[in-house]
Amino acid sequence: MEETLFLKKDMYDQIENYDFSGLKKALSMEREDIARQVKESGLKGRGGAGFPTGLKWELALKEKSDKKYVICNGDEGEPGTFKDRFLLEYNPVKVLEGIMIAAYAIGADEGYCYIRGEYHRPVRIFKRIIEKAYDKGILGKNIFGSGFSFDLHLVKGAGAYVCGDETSLLNSIEGKRGSSRIKPPYPVSKGLFGKPTVVNNVETLTAAAEIITNGPEVYSRMGTEGSRGTKLVCLSGDVQKPGVYEIEFGRMTLKEIITEFGGGIRENRKLKFVVPGGISTAVLTADEIDIPYTYEDLEKAGTSLGSGAIIVVAEGHNLVSLLNNVSRFFMDETCGTCFPCREGNRQVHHILKSNSERFSERDVRIISDLGRTIHLAARCGLGQTSLNFINSVFDKFGNELMERKEITGG
Repeated sequence: MEETLFLKKDMYDQIENYDFSGLKKALSMEREDIARQVKESGLKGRGGAGFPTGLKWELALKEKSDKKYVICNGDEGEPGTFKDRFLLEYNPVKVLEGIMIAAYAIGADEGYCYIRGEYHRPVRIFKRIIEKAYDKGILGKNIFGSGFSFDLHLVKGAGAYVCGDETSLLNSIEGKRGSSRIKPPYPVSKGLFGKPTVVNNVETLTAAAEIITNGPEVYSRMGTEGSRGTKLVCLSGDVQKPGVYEIEFGRMTLKEIITEFGGGIRENRKLKFVVPGGISTAVLTADEIDIPYTYEDLEKAGTSLGSGAIIVVAEGHNLVSLLNNVSRFFMDETCGTCFPCREGNRQVHHILKSNSERFSERDVRIISDLGRTIHLAARCGLGQTSLNFINSVFDKFGNELMERKEITGG
């Protein structure tokens, strides 16, 4: 009953009873110590790239500039991912605290929270949270009497998946077309409006707030050597109980997450495959999912943890239709800046759409070659990962998708 009431409760007033203990603690610390503690915790970026968060803050802090920015990346466009939406709706003040801790840690006095345009309720909630924070003196000048001043702006995305890439997001905030930038320079040295900028995912900033509040040793004790702490996973697809679940790295296998949290496959159907980290990752068959849920174990299995979107696919789905849907998504969402990504994804979709029954070895070879070319030439994660799902499906279910050759005796 309490859970039902909590989920229905409007979160606009959450800020009234929040003590910001993590932020207050951070404001009493040296900036170098904050970055060091986050680094010691082993926290990696939860948006998909997995870059060490503390190292990013440390690099930004070392930059000499009259102006620095912090950006909270809430442009959650990966199909099957909805963890950031959950945090923005039900724990928005913790997100705000994480943003402010990051800002103080690197010496930024201004920041942006960039939220996916389709997330109407999170946008409405976070806008009100920012307004209330200014009213209570939590945002603005001389926060908690510390001498630290910080202004935060809310930006609503315009629906481009590519703006989940940090450099495309920077262009979007600047009022430019959402397309990726060439790196280096990296945002920590030359980011928003040419100034040092840290871009962190919603979940990353929330975790950082917990780390500063409770100490890095509490967080680093959880998980494994290569995957510290916990992770929010988004279970969807053919499971009994889809939703957002927090798991400790290494404590459960991917199979156990699906059976214990997800309640198993719907209608007692047989599992076909699992997409472990969103459609930018390679699929795992039913025989491959009995592995610990960690960055390193998924990499050993030939895929990646990605955004934490675990999509379960049961037997009975049309594989060609699934391939078409994914290829159409990447064809539509590429920003078009990199020619191989723009035209390569278009040609892949054309090949898939032209074959409703069986693919030839030539078709599969061309798709594979196009994927390799896009991966090598693209300058952002969209292009670099756009063929992971498709190539893995052909690799593991080629006998169902490719033409059968008749063998005749002589």
